[in-house]
Amino acid sequence: MATIYLTFDDGPLAGTDDVIAVLQAKRAKGTLFMVGDHVMPGFRGDLLTAAHAGPYTSVANHSSTHGNRRYSEYYRNPTTVVAGFRRTTETLGISERPVRARLPGRNTWRVGNIVATDPTNGGDSGPAANGLAGDGYRVYGWDLEWPMERGRPAASADQIAARVRTSLSAGRTKKPGHLVLLAHDIMFRASNQDRQKLERLIDLLRGDGHDFAFISGFDGAAAG
Repeated sequence: MATIYLTFDDGPLAGTDDVIAVLQAKRAKGTLFMVGDHVMPGFRGDLLTAAHAGPYTSVANHSSTHGNRRYSEYYRNPTTVVAGFRRTTETLGISERPVRARLPGRNTWRVGNIVATDPTNGGDSGPAANGLAGDGYRVYGWDLEWPMERGRPAASADQIAARVRTSLSAGRTKKPGHLVLLAHDIMFRASNQDRQKLERLIDLLRGDGHDFAFISGFDGAAAG
């Protein structure tokens, strides 16, 4: 049996309400890495409130702008990156310390003894990750991604469950017996009949004997 950390990026967006509803219905914990600029007065604030209020959802920091999806330019100024994360911590109303964070567009880690920098563009996210770690943040990447194409799942729940099994058995995770799964809120919109794919994955993983935890639970696994 392993611990699975379901993580969902880029909310609040269309699909965030579906993710929250599925996690609640299935009683499976998941962490929502949210973008500060996606929360505006009178717009999507209800989704942020629901994510904070739900017993099966935790809110984490995924930057203020998502780098405007121009990542090479974004990471040229680590100080600006850190300042944006600080603003987003306030915007998202995150009170838990340390603040859990994920860098946009890069699979980079700074959690306990786990220090790994995405090699893209010469490891350009490293200085920003170091700045965040020095500011008290814990930065999480992922072990396995549920791929997305045009805002929809590009693999079935059964395929992802099989990849989880392979990753765990082959030791392709940052910590044995612990797997961080990356997905995106927008993938699971009920309007596209994709919400049921998340439901099925949770059922499959639970059937394999795995349990689910917030990303904060990874900290103890990473210590040492």
